[in-house]
Formats: sequence, C-alpha cells, structure tokens
Amino acid sequence: MSTLPHTPGYSRRSHEIAPFHVMSLLARAQALEQAGHDVIHLEIGEPDFTTAEPVVRAGQAALAAGHTRYTAARGLPALRQAISGFYRSHYGLDIDPERILVTPGGSGALLLASSLLVDPGRHWLLADPGYPCNRHFLRLVEGGAQLVPVGPDTAYQLTPSLVEQHWNADSVGALVASPANPTGTVLSADELAALSKALQARSGHLVVDEIYHGLTYGLDAASVLQVDDSAFVLNSFSKYFGMTGWRLGWL
Repeated sequence: MSTLPHTPGYSRRSHEIAPFHVMSLLARAQALEQAGHDVIHLEIGEPDFTTAEPVVRAGQAALAAGHTRYTAARGLPALRQAISGFYRSHYGLDIDPERILVTPGGSGALLLASSLLVDPGRHWLLADPGYPCNRHFLRLVEGGAQLVPVGPDTAYQLTPSLVEQHWNADSVGALVASPANPTGTVLSADELAALSKALQARSGHLVVDEIYHGLTYGLDAASVLQVDDSAFVLNSFSKYFGMTGWRLGWL
C-alpha cells in the first residue's frame, strides 16, 4: 500500500486538509489597504460594519463585572434560553434550551456535529459547489465528504433524487446549507421536508447550515426544524447579528 509523503512527526491528516484560500485573499486585500488602496471586501463572509453598539456595551459590562470564568460546557444557560426565545419569535418553534449547545462559532458547531454523527470511514453527502471547509472538518474526525455535483437544474442544492443516486453503505447523512454558500439559493420548507424523508428512509441524519438566515431578499428562509424536529441545525451570531469576531455559534 502506498503512503503519502509527510513531515516526520506530523499526521497524514494534517497533510490532507487543504488551506482555506480565502484567508490568503483576505491577507492580500488587507496589505493593499495598508498601502493606501481603497478595497471593497467580497472575499469573506463579513459585514462592512462593526458589531452593534448595544452588543459591544453588553460585552464591556460583562467583562467589567468579572464574567470571565469558565462557563458550563453547553454554554451559559441564559444564552441558551435566549436562543430558544429567538426560535419562538422568528419561527414559532418551541425549542427546549436543553437541546441547544453554544459553540465557538459556526465552525465549532460543525466540528461537534461531525464528531457526534460520523464514524471513521463514513461520510456525509455534500453539494458541490459548497463551503470548502466542510469536508475538512469531516476529515479531521477521520470521516469524509461525498461531494455531489449540483447545478442550476437543482438550484445548486441536494435533492431526494441525488440522495438516492449517491447514497451508499458508508453514507450516514447529508449536510446542506440554506441559504447556500456560495450560491445563495434557499431550500423551501417542502424541499427540506422531502430531503428529510429521503434521509430518514435510509436511517440518515440531516444537518442544515442556517448561518445566513435573515440575509434573504423577498422571502424568509424556513428552518428545517419546522419540518423535521430530529434534524441538526448549525447557526452563528456572525452573519445576521454582525458579530464575526466574537466566535459564537450554536448547534
């Protein structure tokens, strides 16, 4: 059996996880800014304004009050309660705060879901094109990504037909994003329900990235939890709440 060349002492895994190229683009753009050029940033999913002042003041007040110690592993109970309230006010859903895990950003939520659901050698189905980091989180837990080519005929999203076509003995679920990154397409409640049904028929898990909820035009994106209470949702304060640097998300 052939082996991949690697630096002695470093894992094979570390050589199979590719760099996130957008960070190189960001560094180049920032260097141009420092050189005096006016740059419009479209390379990374970040608003062009800073965190809202009430959020900043609340963070400063918490620091001044000494709230700097370790928290509960699942996150501050008050924050989990507030996230539950967000689902109630925005989606009409009653989500028990006990089901909500606060994570270090949306990436932390994805890593946690990958660790929970994917055994070594197993994989999720992912739409291609899609967010490039997703497959690397799966590799980190010794799992994999079955990349499924998608196009305009399916709005660049997975469908029940594609699940049926690409599912195999090593498949354990599917990860989709709505709105999608990078295409921006949105799955309707009916489409989410159909995907859920296709996966449940195969004892698979449905994981939905809803990080771009609230950043839609002419429609409100449906949450998968409105049609499948057993689905896993990844979300973050980064986009809709404009808090990218806070590294705060939930599963």
